[in-house]
Amino acid sequence: MSLDHSRNGGLRGVLLAAWLLLCLPFLATAGEIRIGGTGNALGTMQLLAEAFAKSHPETTIVVLPSIGTAGVVKAVVKGSVAIGLAAHPLSDEDARNGLTATEYARSPTVFSVQEKNKVTAISQGQVAEIYSGKWSGWPDGTTIRPVMRQPGDDNYRQIRMLSPEIAEALAVAEERPGLPFAVTDQEAADKMESIPGSFGSSTLALIRSEKRALRALTLDGVAPTVENAGSGRYPLVKQFYLVLPRNPAPEAQEFVKFVRSPQGIRILEQNGHFIP
Repeated sequence: MSLDHSRNGGLRGVLLAAWLLLCLPFLATAGEIRIGGTGNALGTMQLLAEAFAKSHPETTIVVLPSIGTAGVVKAVVKGSVAIGLAAHPLSDEDARNGLTATEYARSPTVFSVQEKNKVTAISQGQVAEIYSGKWSGWPDGTTIRPVMRQPGDDNYRQIRMLSPEIAEALAVAEERPGLPFAVTDQEAADKMESIPGSFGSSTLALIRSEKRALRALTLDGVAPTVENAGSGRYPLVKQFYLVLPRNPAPEAQEFVKFVRSPQGIRILEQNGHFIP
């Protein structure tokens, strides 16, 4: 991708934040647990942390801004976070470093527009046309503005796998000048909410847990519900993992138990997740 100055600036900002997180010593106080990782998981994790605190007032859960799945492993190894949030399984090398990853929930990955947009459904062919620029205007005449992400983004990885046409269209979109660009999942949601005619990818988990003014679109006639994702009818599903070091803190272990408890599962299900 040929990044413009605004894209480079955003990437530099996130890379600097991740570098500082990894380089600074672990300064958490006794009873404090830091959690960080993929932005798609942060909203629900904050809700889980708030519920956990009611029954565990002696423990403070700090949910950090997004560092992405790529930054999780180094952060957990460094001790900068006690619990990492990843959107894919660990590699063999990560496992050899003593890390463990437990899948705790899944959520539909979705194409989304602003709530005020009258469009409620889309096809894979139309997705390809939007990214390639062949379809440039919504039915009300508003220019379609795809919010772009970096090529390594996990949502993009899933979207590319839908069809060769979509993969080719994304490659075209990466070279189109003037398209809005977001580095993190939260920045992408912010831009989709604020830019007229926006279109992009997110997860049902993020939209619901953060109460975003976005609509998840039906894809090829299948609504992006947890029921359809769980049954396999809906094709895009995000997996979420809790990443722990070899010797996790007792407080971290207690929080993991809470996430998998009936109360934790209820919070997950209320916010666009299903349990595999």
